[in-house]
Amino acid sequence: MRVHFFTRINSLNRSAFYHYSTFQNLRSVKVLSLVYFIVSVSLRLLVVLTDLPVENVEHISEFSQANWISILVSPFFYVGAVFLLKHYQQTITIRMLARAFTLIFALFVMLSFMRATFFTMHNPRNTLVMYLIGLIMIAVFYTFEHFETIFLALVTGICFSLLLPFYQNGVNEIVMNNLASLVLLIVFFCISRYTFSYRADNYLKLKAIEQKNREIEQAIRAKNEILGVVAHDLRNPLSAIKTIAAIMKMEEKMEDADHENLDMIQSSCDKAAGIINDLLETAHDEQHHDFDTERIELNQFLLKIVDEWVKSKHGQTNILYYGFDKQVFALINTEKMERVMDNLISNAIKFSGPSNHIEILLRVADNEVLIDVKDFGMGIPEELLPFIFERFSRASRRGVRGEESIGLGLSIVRQIVTKHGGDIKVNSIEKQGTTFTINLAKAS
Repeated sequence: MRVHFFTRINSLNRSAFYHYSTFQNLRSVKVLSLVYFIVSVSLRLLVVLTDLPVENVEHISEFSQANWISILVSPFFYVGAVFLLKHYQQTITIRMLARAFTLIFALFVMLSFMRATFFTMHNPRNTLVMYLIGLIMIAVFYTFEHFETIFLALVTGICFSLLLPFYQNGVNEIVMNNLASLVLLIVFFCISRYTFSYRADNYLKLKAIEQKNREIEQAIRAKNEILGVVAHDLRNPLSAIKTIAAIMKMEEKMEDADHENLDMIQSSCDKAAGIINDLLETAHDEQHHDFDTERIELNQFLLKIVDEWVKSKHGQTNILYYGFDKQVFALINTEKMERVMDNLISNAIKFSGPSNHIEILLRVADNEVLIDVKDFGMGIPEELLPFIFERFSRASRRGVRGEESIGLGLSIVRQIVTKHGGDIKVNSIEKQGTTFTINLAKAS
C-alpha cells in the first residue's frame, strides 16, 4: 500500500474517490453529530437531575457554555448532513458544499475536545487526553486530502496557541504546551494520511475488481453468443449427414462393410450432437440461474424415461426400474430432469459390460425423495471420485466400448440438481459398480 503523505491518488480515479469519500464523510457527520448531541444533553441532564455540586469545579462556567454550544450546534450539523446526503448527487455545487460542511464539522469537533482539555486541568500539557481523542476521532472517521488535513491541523494549532495564554502565564509552560500540541497535530496528520491511503487503496482495488468483472462478463457473453451460433450452425449439417446415412442404408445393393461405415457415421453424428448439447447446456447455465418447476409424479416420470431408453438401445443393456408403492411428487423442471437422468443412464451404460444391467430405484426418506441410478460395471477409482463433478474433469475416462467423453455430463447433472434445491452423491467400488443418488425435496 502506498502512503500518500503529500500526494493524491492517480487522476484516473481521483474524482470518483473524491465524491465517494465525501459521501462517506457526510454519513459520518450525520452519525457523530447525533452521538455528540446525545452525550451533551446527557451531561446537562446529569448535572440538573442529580444536583451535583459543580459550583466549585474550576472553569465550570466555561464548561457550561461549551456544553450549551454543543447542544445548539450539533442538531444543525445533523440536519445539514441529512439534507446534503439527500441531494448529494444533484449538482457539483452540492458536493463542494458537502466537502466544506464536513471540514467545518471536523474543525468543530477538534476545537471542542481541545477546549475540554483546558477545562479539565489547570495545565493542558499534563492532560492532553481529550485533545488527543478529538484529533484521533477525526483522523480515523474521516477521509481528507492532504491539503485539507494540513488546513485542519494549522487552524487547530493556531487556536490552541491563542487560547493557551488565558490558562497559562509562564513562558516556559506556554512553549512546552505548544510543543506538545505540535506533536499531537503531527500524529493527527500521520494517522489521517494513513487512513486516507488505506481507504484509497481499498477503493482502487475494488474498482479494479469491478472492471475485471465487467470484462469477464463481457467475455462470457461473447463466448456464449459465439457458442450458440456455432452450435446452431453445426446441428444442421450433422442432421443432414445422419439423414443421408440413413437413406443410404435403405439401399438394397450395399455390402456389409458399407453398412458398418454408415453406422459409424451415424454414431459419430450422435456423439457430436451430444457434445454440442453439453456445451450449450453449460453456456445456458452460466446465463440463466433459475428455471420453472412443476409438481410431477416421479413414478410415471421415471418409468417413461426408462421405457424410452429400453426402446432406443434395442436391448444393448438391460435397465430395471424399481418404483415406489405410492405416488411420489416433487417440484421439478421436466426437461432439465430428463437431461439429468439421460446423462446418468448414458454414463451407466458407458461403463457397463454387455452382461451387466442398470437399476433405477425411487425411494422416500422423511421429506426427501431419493433416486438411485446403479450400475454393476467397472466402477470409479477412489482417487478420481473427488473430481467427477468438475467441468472437463480429470476423472473423464473411456467407456468399456471405447466411448470418449469431454467431461461435462456429470458437471451438468450437478448444476441442474443443485438448482432444484437438491443434491447428488456418488458411491463407487472399482470393478463392482457405481451408484449415483439424487436427493430432492418431497412435494406434498
